Amino acid sequence: MHNEAITTRRALLGGAIALSSLPLIRAARADAPDFKTGADIAKAEQEGQVVYYTHDGEAGASAVVEGFMKDFPKINARYVRAQTGALFNKVLSERAAGRYGVDVIQFSEIATAVDFQKRGGYERYVSPQTEYYAPEHLSPTPGDYFWVGVTFAGIGYNTDRVPAGEAPKTWKDLLDPRWRNAISTKQATSGMQFMEWYELRKLYGDDYWKEFAKQRPRGFDARAQLFDRLAKGDDKVCALAEYAGYALYKEKNAPIAFVAPPDGLPATPALAGVVSKAPHPEAAKLFIDWHMSPRGQEVQQQNPYLLYASVRKGAGPMRGGIRLADFKLLAPTDMSEYLASQPAFTKQWNAMLGL
Repeated sequence: MHNEAITTRRALLGGAIALSSLPLIRAARADAPDFKTGADIAKAEQEGQVVYYTHDGEAGASAVVEGFMKDFPKINARYVRAQTGALFNKVLSERAAGRYGVDVIQFSEIATAVDFQKRGGYERYVSPQTEYYAPEHLSPTPGDYFWVGVTFAGIGYNTDRVPAGEAPKTWKDLLDPRWRNAISTKQATSGMQFMEWYELRKLYGDDYWKEFAKQRPRGFDARAQLFDRLAKGDDKVCALAEYAGYALYKEKNAPIAFVAPPDGLPATPALAGVVSKAPHPEAAKLFIDWHMSPRGQEVQQQNPYLLYASVRKGAGPMRGGIRLADFKLLAPTDMSEYLASQPAFTKQWNAMLGL
């Protein structure tokens, strides 16, 4: 925990430190001749399936499992998706009832991954792909989870309804009364929403979100809902416009614009790991190895419904030529404080949205 608290911000900005030692794990072969795995592929194929829990939307989750099955057609990959908070509660409820139906789980922010780790939720598996990731992009003890990639958010607005000269340019501009009843956010189950709340509260103080509540924002479960509404003009402004969602809708010629406030953009990694007591343990290992490999990372960076910036060493830019270094990112410097603030966020956010 202590190590992760120190390195979170630096890690988001792209630090790279080689691991000094790794266990000797045999090389195996998928379609890519240099693919390495610690899984027994024959046993994984006998297991025949892998179940993946993820916070990503339907299209993004489908892209991941379809990419895996393209390389391993004898294994049926299935997914279950929900926002990170809901997904976390779901898996805890299942485990409390003695049901262990998930093999690999991915959360959208560090606090939940750390909490799941504390509860013994991960099966420690040190992938041979680990050598391509800096220590700050892995769980403090490698083998519990890794950083699938990083997503970040700014401000979005509808260009048909908001002239460029009147559009918000800074986070404080979101407090302008002109956006009352015309602004959207995510619900408290979103890891990215928690990150934004935490970082802007650090920048501007406790009163910032109290003032924001006066705007009567609408909260939604998924990124697609936010951008659908923004593109249609149902909302003038989106206070949590993830760059990945913006890029997807902009490619479709939606009348939207993205603003990167000069104070910085909240950023959070997606984190995935093998779940303890996984029903398909070899397939789970294989899925993680693929996820960490260039093949899996290519899906994350290039699929328009994902667009996670890879932190794998040597990875190229994501779709559109974007790299993390192109943006000023905001992330916690004190992980203990960040984790401890989540109950306050959930209470305040739900009250603001009337939930």
